Amino acid sequence: MDHEDFVSTVAREVVAAVAPDELALFEPVSRAYLRDPEKVLAQRGRPGEVLGSGIDVAIALVSPVALAIATATYNRLADKTGEAVVNTGSRLWKRLRRKELPEGTITDEQLDELHAMARERALELGLSEEQATKVADALRAQLTREN
Repeated sequence: MDHEDFVSTVAREVVAAVAPDELALFEPVSRAYLRDPEKVLAQRGRPGEVLGSGIDVAIALVSPVALAIATATYNRLADKTGEAVVNTGSRLWKRLRRKELPEGTITDEQLDELHAMARERALELGLSEEQATKVADALRAQLTREN
């Protein structure tokens, strides 16, 4: 699974678990995020600015946060894959060069780290404690299914 597929898939599943009413808006928010993540996150909460579609609620939603967390998760896992390549010199190098993550490589310890990272990032991006925890829990559930 490449970077964009991973980010979109994981973020969509997090949104489906935490804020299913946002799924109708997920695609345009996702496309905007993948084009310019900083812009989407910077203008989160400023109605209609990112999408330019008159959908005033799109930016204040969980979707941009889920996309940012999925991106951070992918990057963290890619870093761990890179460490494994360096340490073992295995065939993971080809997957990393293609920006693919090997399947079945997320340990319980990594899941705990990713959960904590997701919760912290969600709080930084303005979600409530309850929403941040729900997003982190949904991320863990999705990664457990993918694992």
